[in-house]
Amino acid sequence: MELKKIKLHGFKSFDKLTEFDILHGLTGIVGPNGCGKSNVLDSLQWVMGETSYKNLRGSEMDDVIFSGTDTSASRNFAEVSVFLNSKQNVSVSSNSEIGEYEIKRRIERNSGSKYYINSIEKRAKDVQLFFADHSLGPHSVSIVKQGQINQIIESKPNERRKILEEAAGISGLHHRKHEAQLRLNATKTNIDRISDILNEIGSQLTSLRKQSNQAERFKSIVAKIRQYEREILQLEWYDVQTKETTYINGISNIEVKINNSKAEINKSSEEAEDIIGKIVPIKVDLQNTQEELQQKNGDELNLKNELQYTVERIKNNIAQIDQIKSDLERETKNTLDQDEQLDYLVEKKNEISNSIDEIRKVEKNVIEASTQATKNYKKLESDYNNCLSEIVQKKTERENLETLIHKNDAELKICEDEKIIISQGLKNRETSNTLNKEKDILTTRHKNLDNEIKKILDDIEKCQSIIEILSKAENQIQSKKIDIEIKIKQLINSKDQTEEFINTASKQNTLIDKIQINKGYEEKIAYILSDLENSTLNNNDSQYWISQDNKFQEKFSRGIYSLNEIVAGPNEINNYLNYTGFTNNENIEEIIPLLKPGQVVLTSAGIIIRWDGLITKLKPEDKKKNILLAKKKLSEKIKLIKEKKVEINSIQFDYEDKVKSLKQERIREIKLRKKWQELVEEKNIIAENSYNIEKQILLQNESIISMASRIESLDENIKIYRKNIKEYKTRFSSIGDISKLENSLEKIKLDFYNAKTIADIKETSSQNLLREKRELDKNLNDTMKEEVSWKNRNSISINHISELNNRLEQCQLTSGELEKLPNEINKKQLELQNEIIKFRDLMNTINENLSRYENKLYKVNTHLKLCENTLIKDNEALIQLKAQKENLDEKKLDLKDKIKIKIGINPVNILDNFKSDLLDKSIIVEKLSQAIRQREQIGAVNLAAEDEYNEIKVRFDNLSAEKDDLISATDTLQRGIIEIDKEARTRLRESFEKVNNNFKLLFEKLFNGGNAELKINDEEDILESGLEIIAWPPGKKPQTISLLSGGEQALTVIALIIAVFLENPSPVCILDEVDAPFDDNNIKKFCDLLKELSLNSQTKFLIVTHHPYTMSQMDRLYGVTMAKKGESVILSVDLNEAESMTQV
Repeated sequence: MELKKIKLHGFKSFDKLTEFDILHGLTGIVGPNGCGKSNVLDSLQWVMGETSYKNLRGSEMDDVIFSGTDTSASRNFAEVSVFLNSKQNVSVSSNSEIGEYEIKRRIERNSGSKYYINSIEKRAKDVQLFFADHSLGPHSVSIVKQGQINQIIESKPNERRKILEEAAGISGLHHRKHEAQLRLNATKTNIDRISDILNEIGSQLTSLRKQSNQAERFKSIVAKIRQYEREILQLEWYDVQTKETTYINGISNIEVKINNSKAEINKSSEEAEDIIGKIVPIKVDLQNTQEELQQKNGDELNLKNELQYTVERIKNNIAQIDQIKSDLERETKNTLDQDEQLDYLVEKKNEISNSIDEIRKVEKNVIEASTQATKNYKKLESDYNNCLSEIVQKKTERENLETLIHKNDAELKICEDEKIIISQGLKNRETSNTLNKEKDILTTRHKNLDNEIKKILDDIEKCQSIIEILSKAENQIQSKKIDIEIKIKQLINSKDQTEEFINTASKQNTLIDKIQINKGYEEKIAYILSDLENSTLNNNDSQYWISQDNKFQEKFSRGIYSLNEIVAGPNEINNYLNYTGFTNNENIEEIIPLLKPGQVVLTSAGIIIRWDGLITKLKPEDKKKNILLAKKKLSEKIKLIKEKKVEINSIQFDYEDKVKSLKQERIREIKLRKKWQELVEEKNIIAENSYNIEKQILLQNESIISMASRIESLDENIKIYRKNIKEYKTRFSSIGDISKLENSLEKIKLDFYNAKTIADIKETSSQNLLREKRELDKNLNDTMKEEVSWKNRNSISINHISELNNRLEQCQLTSGELEKLPNEINKKQLELQNEIIKFRDLMNTINENLSRYENKLYKVNTHLKLCENTLIKDNEALIQLKAQKENLDEKKLDLKDKIKIKIGINPVNILDNFKSDLLDKSIIVEKLSQAIRQREQIGAVNLAAEDEYNEIKVRFDNLSAEKDDLISATDTLQRGIIEIDKEARTRLRESFEKVNNNFKLLFEKLFNGGNAELKINDEEDILESGLEIIAWPPGKKPQTISLLSGGEQALTVIALIIAVFLENPSPVCILDEVDAPFDDNNIKKFCDLLKELSLNSQTKFLIVTHHPYTMSQMDRLYGVTMAKKGESVILSVDLNEAESMTQV
């Protein structure tokens, strides 16, 4: 298989149609990050049948469709096609036939994917199997994407087994085994379902025979029921017509009464309307009179309220005058008090002004004296501080120098002591001879352990070969056991079917059970004994035999054997056996002349010849229906089942023996592996101890060098400390005596304190004088504000007195006007009372006339209500009769339908020749109930029982044949699964050895030495085993791949992947930035290996890389870039052609 070209259209960032030719050799795909390089590899994985959108770096499968950019619209579909050539050698003509394939996958948004092979739509499973058979697929080891190396490193051993399966090329076998298992499970389910159906159909066949006998009795009872129902319907129809006539007469009588009542109601209604016409004007006059009387009463009430209000106003006016006079007296008294207070405030203001003038005269002198005393105090304070600072500075400097001298003396002593200790340690340091001796001992032990491990590994290998031989024997025994179990199951199913046929087709105590046939004649004469299958000696049965005194006189001619010589049975069938014969001669024309009246002969060809010339040829299906043959086959099958069970017990014994031996060998292997593990652990411990001793020797040497260096450093420090001590002592002696400065400081301090006391006294006097002045200024301001306040109050009081005088005059005027109002109001009230009396008399007259007419109206309305009640009762009676008639009509319609359905005649003609006097409905109903009970006692009757029996019998035979076919298919599928597993184990074990050898060679080549191997952690079943990767890089101990460095891990996985390629080369290998963790040296090894593989194999390599050296080793480069944001474009360069052009 050769992959020629990829075509992308609308896939991820490839908006336009893009073709990508894949040529032989190394093809590099380069470009900046995010430009769409990996999308090319995703397209290959997608077209090979990838179903997980996560593996394609998306959140859903529709994400593979171009989603659009600022300048390009999004697409509704994505399409990827790959073109392949398949070369197959034809042995007959020795020519090559080239098969070209175009495999395409297309997805439309929200519609799912479709697959095509050469433009013919296929299932996804078909495409996946196609690639799996050619060592390709979306999860093939030949596709190594970003981060996949880490997945292989971090994966579990069982997951790594897929790498071996890829090398063995058994991916297609796994798919086929899975399909076979699904079909096997479905077939077993179908067998169970068919068995259930056959059991159900068998019970149906038995019941259908009984149902036909009940059909005739059922039909006669049904005929009686129909006759009784006809008579009941005639009586009901007669009763309905009689009631209908009665209802029609009643309705017409009530309608006449209703018309009379309506006329009387109309007359009374006219009288009531005349009376109402006279009452209405009287009511209008009464209403007007009531309104005028109500108005007058309201006016009278208003006058009373007005009189009361006037009296209240007079009282309030008098009280207001008294209050105003009281307020005038109070305000006059307040004015006099305010004048006295103003005179007091004027005197106080003059006194405060005089005191302030006196303070201002002495204020200037006091302030000048305080200022001068403060200046003297400040000057003495400055002198004191300067002298004190000089003394403190010199004391501090002396103390610091003393501290530095003591500190350097201490450090000097420490350095000298440390130098003595280190020098002593150098003299007393032992040599490393002891450690070297220990190292030599450990090296010798390490070599001995290598020899022991090698010997144990040889023993393990021998043990594994024995286990493999025993496993194969065990599998063979297991296969044989399965074959026999399947055969037994088939025999049991066949036996059950035969027993079911015998139980269904034969009766009990028939003569066929009471005869004995000579051995070897069962099949030959079974067909002619069919009369004995359903006949008995019991005269109560439908077919039975009786004894006869007639003796058989005529014997068969020579060559024909009487059944009496072959069959032994009851005396009742002696004549039958004597007149029935068997012959090996198959010539009918020769046999017929030899027969005498009553004789019947069966030939070896299965032809029955009767003496009168009737020839009966037996059909093949007669063989299946023959009970005698069925019983013989049943006994044979039972015997064969017992033999097979004995055989399977023997096989089980052999199987257990093999399993026991296999278990012992595996226990031995486990012990050897345990011992090997202990030796390896001891070897690792020795290696670790050797490493620790070497480390101790190295640390000892480093310690000696460090001590010598430390002594040199201490000598330098001692010189520095001695120099510092000498310098500090010189500076200390230059400071001199500070007692003179301390004496002068005491004198300055005394003068300073005296000046400060005088300045404080002067300052206190000045502050007291200023404080007194501020208090007087404040009192003066307060007094002036209080004077203004009293003046305002005085002005307010004067204005209030003037206002009160005005209000007093106004109240006195209002009092004179109010005294005249009560007399005027009493006069108006008297006139209004006279008018009210006149209106009351008029209203009494109107009420008398209104009562007279209302009494007449009441009498007329009473008569009208009586007539209306009568009319309502008649209407109710009419409605009731009409409802009864409607019910009767409905009943009549229902009865018509019943007559048409049950009798099938027109209801008009049902009473022809009908005489109601001769029929009694109760007697007919009783007879009908009795017939119905008889029908119910019979129960459900199947009138088509015979037809159903024949139909179900055909179905039973078809299902039985189908069940046999399914059992045969189950056997075939189980054998196929076993063969698939055998083939897969064989191919996987062979591929493991080859891949392991390739892996070892590639590891040594890539690492320039070292060792590596693959291990299977379950030798019992390699198909379920895990794969461990053990590596020994040069200079390191053996360890699993997860303990190696990042670069070593990547290089080891690359060696494993290429080892798989060497065993099962695929048409194309895709490597996506796998060189990222390599340094320059490993990059070169990696590229050289790829170059060698491309020259020595037909595999085409697609390599995505960012490394310049890898790019330089490619045969051609495809550059992926984004000319427009979000749209990928491919540019190609053939480096070989470019190099040849530069050389020219």
